[in-house]
Amino acid sequence: MIFLIRYCLASTLFHLFEGITFGAWASVLRHERFRISPWRWPRALWITSISPWNSWAARATQRRFGAAVAATRVVAPVFILGHYRSGTTHLHELLALDARFASPNRFQTFNPSTFLTTERWLAPLVEPFMLPRRVQEDEIAYLILTGLSPYMDWVFPRSPLGYARTLSFRAADPAEAAAWSRALADFLKALTLKTGRPLILKSPPHTARVRLILSVFPDARFIHIRRDPYTVFLSTIGLLKAVRPIFRLQEGPRAVDEGAVLRGYQEMYDAYFDDRALVPPGRLIEVAYEDLTRDPIGQVRAIYEGLALAEFAPLLPALEAHLASVAGHRPARHPELDIAARRRVAVAAARCFAEWGYPR
Repeated sequence: MIFLIRYCLASTLFHLFEGITFGAWASVLRHERFRISPWRWPRALWITSISPWNSWAARATQRRFGAAVAATRVVAPVFILGHYRSGTTHLHELLALDARFASPNRFQTFNPSTFLTTERWLAPLVEPFMLPRRVQEDEIAYLILTGLSPYMDWVFPRSPLGYARTLSFRAADPAEAAAWSRALADFLKALTLKTGRPLILKSPPHTARVRLILSVFPDARFIHIRRDPYTVFLSTIGLLKAVRPIFRLQEGPRAVDEGAVLRGYQEMYDAYFDDRALVPPGRLIEVAYEDLTRDPIGQVRAIYEGLALAEFAPLLPALEAHLASVAGHRPARHPELDIAARRRVAVAAARCFAEWGYPR
């Protein structure tokens, strides 16, 4: 019952823009020409009502912590890469068990400009109303800070602005790539100042941004997880159906645009395969979802050793306890793709099939 209440609030009133400043929110509205669907007006009014507070809190945070954030050094952050539904969240949750590392939580990613000031007292008040999640994608922070995220297409599905360009930024304006890079650096510096630990982050769009991430953090480390492209496609369709009510400020097509999913998949992996050679030796390891589910302890051990993250033994008790707690979980079953759909996936994921050896 509590989960249903939280889901209803997340679908009708609360929104990922809860931490956006008034200026950033006004910019989003101007760019979208105020095209908010009537059904979403309560949500837009809620965002508008709290955005001035966010602006005040952001200024207060800058005055108090700005110099310290600017002076903070982010040491070799770890980025988990992989398409949606490839096992990135599962892997992130396993690695986040290690208290020697830190991962952003929901409050921090939803309030990227203010959490250094507000998390201690505000998070306990708002978290009971939010959908539970132990670790959170950092992509939400950049969505709020810059509006430069492919997730903006989920917020404004009828937008003509083409947010898909922000997946890899290869076709974006250089100024946009620079703005996103500054947001990445600032958010990770603030997290490092807050936690005092190396960071482990997970966001599927980062798979297409290896070159951009390395330009900001040359010592970054990467873990890529792969999964059968047919399964990933079907599961991604299901994911998008589920998350649309949570993201939308604008009504859109009832059916998921499968063509857009495949175009995004192809662009993501064209960028990844083109740029992974830029990663220095010993800073990228690739694992398969099937191997992780079959032997999670062995795969996590291989990650620790391959990237020289830390000594593995101290993590083992927490890892074993967590795996025991989720031992009954079974992956969702999906219907078989018809021949035409399999052909479309095979074309879009041609480089993946060739690289990973999954049967077509």
